[in-house]
Amino acid sequence: MIAARAARRLLGRLLDITAALLLLGVLAVTVAQVTARYLLGVPMPWGEELTRLLFVWLVLIAASRARHMRIELVSDRTPPWLARVLRWFAAALAVALLGLLAWKGLGLIELTAYDRYTALGVSLQYLYAAVVTGAALWIVTILLDLVLGPDEDRSGP
Repeated sequence: MIAARAARRLLGRLLDITAALLLLGVLAVTVAQVTARYLLGVPMPWGEELTRLLFVWLVLIAASRARHMRIELVSDRTPPWLARVLRWFAAALAVALLGLLAWKGLGLIELTAYDRYTALGVSLQYLYAAVVTGAALWIVTILLDLVLGPDEDRSGP
C-alpha cells in the first residue's frame, strides 16, 4: 500500500511537471508569435497551430490531475456504507464516460491519419492523441483515488 501511494505521488509529480512544461511552451510560442508579428513585422503562421495543439494537451493532462467538483449534499447525509456505494457508482460512471471519450478519440486518430495542420505540417492525430491520453490518465487517477483514498497533494477543494 505504501508503494502504491508513492507511485501515485510520483505519477502526480510527473503530470504536474508535464503540465507546467506545456504551459511554458504555450507561453513561449505565444510571446514569440506576438513579438514576431508586431515588433518584427514577420508573421509566424505555425505559431497559432502549435499553441492550440500544446494547449489541448495542457488542458487534458491538467484535468487528469485536478480534484474535480462534486456535489456531496446527498452523500454527506447518508450512512457511511451508502456514501461508499455512491462514491463507487460515481467513479464507475466517470470511468465509463471517460472510456467512451477515449474510444471515440481512437476513432478520430484513425480518421485523421493523413490530415495535417496547414502551416505546422504535423498530423492531426497528435491532437486526438491528447484526448485518448488525457482520458486514460484521468481513469487511472480516479481508480487510484477510489482504492487508495484521496490524494492530499492534488489541487482543488
